[in-house]
Amino acid sequence: MYQAAIVEDEEIFLNRTKELLANTFNERNTSVAFDFFMSGEEFLPMIEQHFHYDMIFLDIEMPGIDGISVCRKIREIAPDALVVFISNKESLVFQTFEVQPFRFIRKSELNEMVHSLVDSILSELDKRKQKIIKIEEPSGGDVYSFDVRKILYVEAQRKECAIVTESGITTLRSKLMTLEESLSGEDFIKIHRSFLVNMSAITRIQKDSVLLKNGHELPLSRNMREEVKQAFLNHSMS
Repeated sequence: MYQAAIVEDEEIFLNRTKELLANTFNERNTSVAFDFFMSGEEFLPMIEQHFHYDMIFLDIEMPGIDGISVCRKIREIAPDALVVFISNKESLVFQTFEVQPFRFIRKSELNEMVHSLVDSILSELDKRKQKIIKIEEPSGGDVYSFDVRKILYVEAQRKECAIVTESGITTLRSKLMTLEESLSGEDFIKIHRSFLVNMSAITRIQKDSVLLKNGHELPLSRNMREEVKQAFLNHSMS
């Protein structure tokens, strides 16, 4: 089941949007759970608490925080979320480019566009199925979403783990073993008791360390060296 949010300050249009989208997803035999918010101020705490949404439908003109500002915050926390702007303000379409929306739909054309919109969303989500991984923090229950290809490595830090990606670091309370299980089937290998590394991020294996494409040098356990070297060679030739 996918998770969706609709952020719209006009209750009548909010209900109409939900009905149109829900019916169209149902016609495609796709289950989507919708949450509804009447303002950006009401919605943002959910994103800030790392609640995951696969798709977010946003009005632009709203009292208080406008939709573009809301999307800017979404991009900081959940850069892979599919954001669709639904607005009558066509003049604002160029201002949305900076926050990279998936689509811009006029409110007056939603009836006509909803089928192609839903098909486009499902096509994009299908492309991402093998790339996006959702990790639930055992202690707090927060759900995090990562593009597996952009994870460089995971580092155990006492009772927490740092997930280092191309764009930053996310720290969550979890054991390395738990994250290793979550990433099983992907091209990750344990190089040290405290490090799990994406083999696509490795540029060089040295005697006691591994060099990554972002310039980081991580320790390589002596008893894991041959296994890591062989796995890296096999990955390079696949």
